[in-house]
Amino acid sequence: MTHEALTLGAICANLQLTCPAGQDGQAITGVATLQEAGPEDLSFLSNPKYVDQANDSKAGAIFVGEKVELTNTTATIVRAKDPYLSFALHLRFIEGKFSEAKGQHPSAIIDPKAQVHPTAIVEAGAIIEAGAVVGAHSRIGIGAKILHGCIVGEHTTIKAGAVIGSEGFGFAPDQQGHYHRIPQLGIVRIENNVSIGANTTVDRAALGETIIEEGAKIDNLCMIAHNVRIGAHTVMAAQTGIAGSTTVGKHCMIGGQVGIIGHLTIGDHVKIYAQTGVMHDVPSNRTIFGSPALEHRHFLKSFAAFKKQGE
Repeated sequence: MTHEALTLGAICANLQLTCPAGQDGQAITGVATLQEAGPEDLSFLSNPKYVDQANDSKAGAIFVGEKVELTNTTATIVRAKDPYLSFALHLRFIEGKFSEAKGQHPSAIIDPKAQVHPTAIVEAGAIIEAGAVVGAHSRIGIGAKILHGCIVGEHTTIKAGAVIGSEGFGFAPDQQGHYHRIPQLGIVRIENNVSIGANTTVDRAALGETIIEEGAKIDNLCMIAHNVRIGAHTVMAAQTGIAGSTTVGKHCMIGGQVGIIGHLTIGDHVKIYAQTGVMHDVPSNRTIFGSPALEHRHFLKSFAAFKKQGE
């Protein structure tokens, strides 16, 4: 990716990194992988297995860990405690500085009774219904929908096709086994610095609020049911589904295609491996795997025994 020219000194100053002596004025006009970078591109090395690629890279500058040595590179080496994070923060900076998307696209549909902060970006085809709120510096992607009464905080991204505030799945059976719709009268509240992936759905609460707390990151094609609460700074990979009224704690890591049944409590700092089926409460600081879920070490023992029986 190319962008308007920046100096390496300005980039380092923005990231609070030390620019190598004499390189303050070096021109950087793009970002690229180690293999694809050219003499005016910035790249990064965070995994030692790619040291050879870094040595062979034609990049103009490379963010490198504090103790990593490159012996055969022409690039300017910029030391960073966490090269990957520094590079990610630089990408966010150039995205904001040089992005062409501004304000509200003419094809977006925004109800006059919605509250959209002047600094928010609303992209083509997005819909924001009456009573909805979109906070400062947030971005509503192409075709995304913020339905009536739902609240999106500041510096939050709702990506293309996501639906915030669709009716939750609520039906009550009668004695004849016929199902009757339960009106979903609550809202969705999404706090600040959250990311909601493309085509993910977050259902409104039956009563009260479905809540996505500060800093949570939810991938594409996830499903969050009514009255769920996702804790601050939890990350969730694609195709995960969480049934109604479950609470997920803070700083959890949830892999792809995880299924969590309703009315559970998942503690803080829980790690859930991909394709796990969670059917019981999980205390904080656990790592679980399998379906039904077991603690990781117990699952590995059980799987080893299972394999042995088949030999």
